[in-house]
Amino acid sequence: MIRLLVVSLCLAASWPLIATAQTTASDRQIAVLMMVDYARSYGYQIMMARIQLERDRAQTERDEQVLKQKQELVRRRVAPPIELEIAQLKDTWNRAQLVVAEKSLEYVQAEYDAMVQLAKHYGGNPTSIENLYAIFKRGWDAGCEKGPVEVSAAKARFDFMEKVVVRAQELHARKNEALTSLLEKQAQLEVARAEYKNRSASVDRCRTLLYPSLGDVQAIKP
Repeated sequence: MIRLLVVSLCLAASWPLIATAQTTASDRQIAVLMMVDYARSYGYQIMMARIQLERDRAQTERDEQVLKQKQELVRRRVAPPIELEIAQLKDTWNRAQLVVAEKSLEYVQAEYDAMVQLAKHYGGNPTSIENLYAIFKRGWDAGCEKGPVEVSAAKARFDFMEKVVVRAQELHARKNEALTSLLEKQAQLEVARAEYKNRSASVDRCRTLLYPSLGDVQAIKP
C-alpha cells in the first residue's frame, strides 16, 4: 500500500512536466487530421453507394423478368391489364432509382477525391485551385443533377403506388386481399405523395443556394 502511494505521488508530481512537454498542434496538422477523417467518412459512403447501386441493378434486372412475364400473361389473357401496368410502372421507378444511385456514387467519390487532395495540400504537397475546384465541381454537378432525377423517381414511385392501391382495392372488394394489406399500401401511397411533393418544391434550389464559380473562388484573398 505504501509503495502504491509513493508511485501515485510521483506520477502526480510529474504530470505538469508531462503536460508541458506536449507540442501544441498546428493549424496545418489539425487540417490534415480533419481532411483525413472526412475522407474516411466519404470512403465509407462510397462503399454504401456502391452497394446501393448493385442492389438497384439487381432489382431492375429481376423486375424486367417480371415485366416480361406479365406481358405474356396479359397477352394470353391469364392476367388483367392492370397487372401489366403495375409492372411497367415498377420498371420505370427502378430505372429512375438506378440513375439516382449512379449520381450518388459520383457525388461521394468526388467528395472523397477532394478531401484526399486537401489532406495532401495541408501535408506539404500543394494543389492548384483550378484542380481542386474541378474536383469539387464534379461532385456539385452530380449532386445537382441527382435532384431532378430524384423527383422523377419520386413521381414514378407515386404513380406505381397509386396503381398498386387501385389493384388492392379491387382485390379487397372481392375478398382476395386483407384490409391490413390494403391499409399498408394506402399508407405507402401517402408517403410517396409527400416525398414527391417535397422533392418537387426544392429541386431548383441546388445551384441557387451556394454554387460559386471558379472566378468567385479565385477572388478570395489569401
